Amino acid sequence: MSTLAWPLLLLALAVILFIAEVFIPSGGVIGILAVGVLGLSLWQAFYQSIDLGLKFLAADFILMPLVIASAFYLWPKTPLARLVFLKPPGPEEISVSHSAQRLDHLIGEIGRTLTPMRPSGMVDFDGRRLDGLSEDGLIPTGTLVMAVAVRSGQLVVRTAPESRFTEKLEMN
Repeated sequence: MSTLAWPLLLLALAVILFIAEVFIPSGGVIGILAVGVLGLSLWQAFYQSIDLGLKFLAADFILMPLVIASAFYLWPKTPLARLVFLKPPGPEEISVSHSAQRLDHLIGEIGRTLTPMRPSGMVDFDGRRLDGLSEDGLIPTGTLVMAVAVRSGQLVVRTAPESRFTEKLEMN
């Protein structure tokens, strides 16, 4: 056998073991074995000559990151990975987030609490049930409230001032 046979054979085995580590769940045992075989390959190369050992060391520094990166790139396409990863949602499963709901036009309007606000609860503005957040703390059910802001898709409300109570009652 030539002087390159054992170091090349061990290097090829190390590459195969590194790829197997990505595809086979072993808890790192195959990876540790791959590092050991890679070290044995380098030892064999340095045993033959220092020049050959340095060439193998340079090849390892170039080859190993490429092998590991390509294995991680290919892994999501394997049948095992398809079992592990969640499938992306289809177009019919995607709902529009609350940011698309424009609630800014309700700021300054008067509504009514549908549930106790502790500090969050449900409020009714123009016949729409909305998620509300009390600025004042606890507000009982049925209290007239005024929208003061929109924060994270929630309407921030506070108890409506007395002068606005009569305006709202006269309008109804």
